[in-house]
Amino acid sequence: MAGLEDLNQKIIIVVAFMAILVLIWLYIQSRFNKNLDFRNSGDLKHIESRRLAHSSVISVFEIKSKTVLILQDKNGASLLDLTAISANPGKANG
Repeated sequence: MAGLEDLNQKIIIVVAFMAILVLIWLYIQSRFNKNLDFRNSGDLKHIESRRLAHSSVISVFEIKSKTVLILQDKNGASLLDLTAISANPGKANG
């Protein structure tokens, strides 16, 4: 019987620990949802994404009426503002 009581105690400890972790996770998630609300404000709009060779991804976003190109690869990410290029397409090449 002592083994069964020990098992019940361990189960209660695991359930209590998981409940604490879930509560912390919900608290952090609610804090970030208040501060980072891009989708509902309309400031961030995804235009297009394409997968390139060697696991690279190129994405085009519109952020507060600016067009931004993001290149993601396994070494990091690069950002390029395309607003000036799209405003003056003839001057982009030289």
